[in-house]
Amino acid sequence: MISNKSFNLKQSGIAYLFLAPAFLFIVVFIAYPLVYSFYLTFTEYDFVYDSSPRWAGVSQYVSIWQDKNFISSLQNTIVFAVLYYSIVMVFSLIIAFIIAELSKGQTFYQLAVYLPIIVPLSLAGVIFAWILDPTFGVLNHMLRTLGFESLATKNWLSDYSTALPSIVMITLWKYVGFNVVIFLAGIQGVGRDILDAAKVDGASFFQEKILVVLPNIKSYLAMASLYSIVQAIKVFEVPYVTTGGGPGTATLTLYLYSWRTAFGYYKMGKAATIAYITAVLIVCFSVLSNKFLEEKEK
Repeated sequence: MISNKSFNLKQSGIAYLFLAPAFLFIVVFIAYPLVYSFYLTFTEYDFVYDSSPRWAGVSQYVSIWQDKNFISSLQNTIVFAVLYYSIVMVFSLIIAFIIAELSKGQTFYQLAVYLPIIVPLSLAGVIFAWILDPTFGVLNHMLRTLGFESLATKNWLSDYSTALPSIVMITLWKYVGFNVVIFLAGIQGVGRDILDAAKVDGASFFQEKILVVLPNIKSYLAMASLYSIVQAIKVFEVPYVTTGGGPGTATLTLYLYSWRTAFGYYKMGKAATIAYITAVLIVCFSVLSNKFLEEKEK
């Protein structure tokens, strides 16, 4: 007769056997790259000419601040993140409020707003590079038709003043639907009795949305906020496809500069340092966002 101890050990062994592939995947493809890339930030390593990384201590973290391209990419990333985050949160909330008020066709409008999320960012960049083309682009043609001749000749992606905002709008078109769906789920979960009580107390439409609905969808705001921050700071595909970081360094972002440093200049230690600084930036923005939402909750 098999004892309970032997039976439990056998069950544990079977469980570990089933968990082994997932554990192996995490170790090989997540844990090891994280540890090794963090080690690279303390080295100087030219992937082409060096046989192995050379220990350099914290010199990468010190010298990176003397790199003008890094400073430009950091500034561009912060400006992009602030612009994108502010617009996507407000704009998606407005769209969600409008759709929630519709008595018919909610499913259609949800689907219409969400559809761009299935388009790869690289393809979205190619599409908008054509739309924003100064010669035969759809946008300039529409502006010319409407009589805005001064704007109809603008090269949106090659002009230093409009290149980064254009990247923001392309990314906004791609991701706004995701936030709308999240906010709609939260808005539709607010009880009708709460809204009816607010109306009885004389709350206007805007007071109802700001003072009643928003405090009741804090968890949805936090979820969309974190997602938007991550998407904003790790922007890569759109500037890579549309501008290549130009004109000059106007749309050079941290992710794009990290990729260029690694696979263009083969400076793996410096590229890893940029990547980890980007990760720290994501954490900082996420903490600030959570603090803001906590204050609103209090």
